[in-house]
Amino acid sequence: MRHGLYYNTYLVPGCYGSGLMQAFSKHIIPRLGVWQDPSPPTTVRVTLLSRSTKHRRINNEEELVKAMKTVGFLDVRVVDYKYKVYPFLDQIQSSHNSDIFMGMHGSGLAHTIFLPDWAGVFEIYNTEDPRCYKDLARLRGVQYITWEDSNKLWKEAEGVHPTMGTPHAKFTNYSFDVEEFMRLVVNLADSVLERKMAVYSQKIL
Repeated sequence: MRHGLYYNTYLVPGCYGSGLMQAFSKHIIPRLGVWQDPSPPTTVRVTLLSRSTKHRRINNEEELVKAMKTVGFLDVRVVDYKYKVYPFLDQIQSSHNSDIFMGMHGSGLAHTIFLPDWAGVFEIYNTEDPRCYKDLARLRGVQYITWEDSNKLWKEAEGVHPTMGTPHAKFTNYSFDVEEFMRLVVNLADSVLERKMAVYSQKIL
C-alpha cells in the first residue's frame, strides 16, 4: 500500500515480528476466551477461507481441497466467514487453531493477526496487490507465500472495475493448476511443521 499497512502508517523497511502486533495478538486472544486446541505436533492444520462473494472465488476449489486431503500430515478444512452464520469469536477461534491459513486476496486474510506464532499464510493469489497481506504477515511474524507462476492460473473472464470500467484483477474468479498449488502448499507445510515442532518442544503454546 502506498502509505503503509493502513494507508497512513509508516512501515519500517524489513521490520519483522512487530512488537505492537505481537502484543495486540497476545493481549486480545485470551481476553476473548480463545484457546489453542491440542494438536499433534506432526500435523499441519490447514484452513482454506472460501468465498461466496461475486468475485475472487476459486472455481476449482473442490479439486484443490481434494488434492490437499491426499497428504497424510495435512488436516484440511474449508470455512466461509460470513458473519451472519459464523460468529466473529468462532472465526477467531478457527483462525487461531490454523497452522496454515489460506485464501484469495480479501479482508478475511486480516485474520493473520490471530494466527499462532509458528503459522504460515498462503494468499493464493494477491490479484496484483502484492504488499497488503504480505506486510501484515511480516509484521505479525508469520510466514507468507503467494502464487508465483502466472502461467498456471486462469481467469474466468477479464476483470473490470465496477465504477471505473477499467481492467482490474480483483473483479473476476480464478482457477489454479493443482500440481503447482500442491507444490506451494507442501513447501509451506514443511516449513510450518518445522517451526511448530520447535515451539512444541519448548512447550510454548
